[in-house]
Amino acid sequence: MQRTLFILAAGTLVAACGGSSSDNPAPQTGDVQLSMTDAPADDLTRVQLTLNAVALKPAQGSMIRRDLDEPLVIEDLLALQGAKSTVILPTTEVPAGRYNWIRLYVQSGDGNTYVIDDNGGEFPLYVPGQQNNQNRERHVQLVSGFAVPVDGEVNFTLDVDLRRAITKPTNKDYYLLRPAIRIVDNSKVGIIEGTISDSLIDDETCTSVMEGDTVQGNAVYLYTGRDAQTGDVFVDDQGAAIDSDNPVTTATVNYNSGNDAYEYQIGFVPEGDYTLAFTCQSLDDMPDTDDNLTFSAQRNVSVTAEQTEIADLPKEGVIITP
Repeated sequence: MQRTLFILAAGTLVAACGGSSSDNPAPQTGDVQLSMTDAPADDLTRVQLTLNAVALKPAQGSMIRRDLDEPLVIEDLLALQGAKSTVILPTTEVPAGRYNWIRLYVQSGDGNTYVIDDNGGEFPLYVPGQQNNQNRERHVQLVSGFAVPVDGEVNFTLDVDLRRAITKPTNKDYYLLRPAIRIVDNSKVGIIEGTISDSLIDDETCTSVMEGDTVQGNAVYLYTGRDAQTGDVFVDDQGAAIDSDNPVTTATVNYNSGNDAYEYQIGFVPEGDYTLAFTCQSLDDMPDTDDNLTFSAQRNVSVTAEQTEIADLPKEGVIITP
């Protein structure tokens, strides 16, 4: 397995006179790997993200930064939905212990990081501040604690919620990337997937539209806890939830011609109890405003680590409690 050693701030020196290795014990370390996935955005057809460095902040000690040998180009974040992900930091040896945050350094300019909207327009995607100086180094920072065990290995996935993370300022010709990211331990997550009844897709209240041969605007929202209160995505200028009924994440509903069924999948869900809710009005969900969406079906589901839970939504207006 490929392993990389982060350069530590302090070196290890052995005294020339009378020193021994026992006076300077080797630092305790562990291995960490980071991957990236995303939750969808309705009005975009492509999101390219280019990273040139990753940094971790131990609870004790200075920031540890790794500059990538070559910029990492994620050609389309939208292709990493459901249980799909891509590695952004390969297995890397770091000091063991608690960490406070992760930074992702984004490379802008020259077509490195951009979005394509559903009208085919291409727009640069900046971390706030880069729009005024494309050569200025900027980062998105995930403030969420995690631990690396001594002589152990942990694999985390960063879930970029594009519905929350990407915004287009009024009357501007660019988009901004906000730090709407959650981190999950891959050993403690499961998958939820299922089908959606045709009657829900075809309901007269739907505001979904046809884009080519795909119906846009159908989505499943995931909320923490059983029988949870449902609401839209409503966030502040940092991508943080404003009220308590924001979903944990969302998933696009897609038509599978092979199965002749409308299907969804939500990956990287921490084990626990949740409420699923279907809406065919996700095109009306503007993250910067408090929108009144109709959820035409919902049900409870329990997630077990490393398992796939099947949770179909077959009936309108019915709460199914397993």
